[in-house]
Amino acid sequence: MKKRILVCGIIMNCAGTEKSFLSFANQIDYDKYDVDLLLAEKTGLLLDYVPKQINIIEMPKYGDMFTLSGANAASVIWHDFVKENPLTLFEILPYAMKMVLNPKKKSDTAMRMWCHFLQKFPEMAGEYDICLAYWGDKSMFYMADKVKAKRKIAWLHFDYANPPRDDELYLGYFKKCDNIVTVSEVIDASLKGKFPEIADRCVMMENINDPALIRDMALRGDTFPDAAYRGLRVLSVGRISHQKAYDTVVPALARLRAEGFDFRFYILGGGDEADVNALKEMAVDAGVADMLILLGTTANPYTYMRDCDIYIQPSRHEGKPIAVEEAKILLCPIIVSRYLSADEQMAGGELGMVTDIGTEGVYSALKKMLSDKALRDSYSDRLSKIRFGNASEFAKFEDMVSDL
Repeated sequence: MKKRILVCGIIMNCAGTEKSFLSFANQIDYDKYDVDLLLAEKTGLLLDYVPKQINIIEMPKYGDMFTLSGANAASVIWHDFVKENPLTLFEILPYAMKMVLNPKKKSDTAMRMWCHFLQKFPEMAGEYDICLAYWGDKSMFYMADKVKAKRKIAWLHFDYANPPRDDELYLGYFKKCDNIVTVSEVIDASLKGKFPEIADRCVMMENINDPALIRDMALRGDTFPDAAYRGLRVLSVGRISHQKAYDTVVPALARLRAEGFDFRFYILGGGDEADVNALKEMAVDAGVADMLILLGTTANPYTYMRDCDIYIQPSRHEGKPIAVEEAKILLCPIIVSRYLSADEQMAGGELGMVTDIGTEGVYSALKKMLSDKALRDSYSDRLSKIRFGNASEFAKFEDMVSDL
């Protein structure tokens, strides 16, 4: 008899978690498993890439609670809960007061309020053999409280310690999971060090990648729109947000322009309108608006990686970013900031340059890489000697559920 799997997701955006899930899904033996994918909203550029054997379900109610932002939180909560029961305002009041009185803990308080409203969500119908909270955070909370399953497994795609989180809240939910999957050795060690009481539930399983597919997709599709430009192209892939630290890039661009460097910096990724506009204004004020090119989102970033001269990940914090792994497969000269798994991911600097987080690090690394073609070529040459591909990681998942 087939085992029934429920995967708890949010949307199928063109982002690291979603791409990781697709690679994982392509390893599933559908003769052994029946798979439902529960999405908060049935949308996203990668929706059409979900294997046809997977049954996609959209949450009938409260799905918009999974895509809350500072801009829409008040309107969503008002529409979903307060309009139905005005007394809900009295439930919100204590959280609102805590946010005002202790703004440094605002994100922790907001997450606790989210979990409070989660208790009002309807339970997922039926019972599954296995439930996977692949999107982390809110999908884990939902799985723990609203899904009946014999085995519950949460994915941790991020560095738990950065930014700081509400340890009491998270530990309580980690204890409701049978396993917590971490995506790198340093993230695994960090989580076990923080919470030794759940160390025996942690399983290090790298994000699965498909080198053949990535190389094939790199051969077809759109690429940089300014075909006539003859300077160097620096590319970064990621949502425009505080985490990705594009605000630290702008001053570095201004300094490098003043020193006579001719290049353009491209960002492939979306973002909240306020964040995008703030970055644009920052570039205008610094006099580098023509150097900073925002490309928006695409389901196929690989043509851009193929045609760039340097790939950079300037993030303030990361788990183990999939975009960097993809850039390695396409032999890009790479710069990454010193997020937790950076040295592990770049083999201590052998496969790419690891620099300090912030403007000074971005500036010095870009200056060195832009100035030295031999250095760029040496990184690409080292990457060309690696045999990429880690489909064997899927066996770790099967070990977790083999006794069912």
